[in-house]
Amino acid sequence: MVTVWRMRCSDCKTEWELRASFDLSTFKTFYHYCRTCKKNTFHEILGREEIEA
Repeated sequence: MVTVWRMRCSDCKTEWELRASFDLSTFKTFYHYCRTCKKNTFHEILGREEIEA
């Protein structure tokens, strides 16, 4: 199983998926590079999905 986290940039509101093996459920926001803004921004964690690899 692979965990896919749904994320949204706080600046431009672009939604994207992050495939990660660690648990982000304890975080409210995540600081990450946004390809649309072309800078590091805070991202909201919208939810997660479990998919088969």
